[in-house]
Amino acid sequence: MSERNQQLLHFYRQNRIDDYRKFYDVRQDQSDRAFGQGLLISAILLGLATAAGALSGTTVGWATGWSTIATILPAAATALTAYLALDDPEQQSKIYQDAGRAIRAAARSEQNPHFLPGGHPSEAEIAELVKRVEGALRQQHSQWGRLISLIPIADHTKD
Repeated sequence: MSERNQQLLHFYRQNRIDDYRKFYDVRQDQSDRAFGQGLLISAILLGLATAAGALSGTTVGWATGWSTIATILPAAATALTAYLALDDPEQQSKIYQDAGRAIRAAARSEQNPHFLPGGHPSEAEIAELVKRVEGALRQQHSQWGRLISLIPIADHTKD
C-alpha cells in the first residue's frame, strides 16, 4: 500500500469514523440524560404538589397559598411530561445508538489484519470500508428524514 493510501486511511479513520462515533455517543448520552432529568423534575413537582395539597388542609402557614401551589404544580408536571412526549428524547437516543452501532459494524473490517498498523490493505479494501461506512451514515440521515416526514404540515393556502 502506498504512503498516500496509508495517510488517507488514517485520515478517514480519525476524521470520519472516530469523529462520528464520538458524536453519536455524546448525543445518545445527552438524550438519555435529558429524558431522565425531565422525568425526575416531573416527579419532584408531583411530590411537592402532594405535600402542598396535604398542607392546604391544615392550619399550618397560609392555607390558600398551599391550595394554589397544589393546583399549579401538577399542571406544570403535566406540561413537562407533554413536552417530553413531544420532543421524545428516548426515540432520539435510540436513533443515535443505532447509528453508532451501524458505523461500528461498518468499520469492523478494520479488525482485518491488513487494517492494523503495519498492515497493507489494498485500494479495493479501503474503498469497500469507505463504501460501508458512508452507507451507514446515509442510512442514519435518511432515518431523520423519515421522522421529519411524519410531522404533519398544515396547508395555509386558500383555494
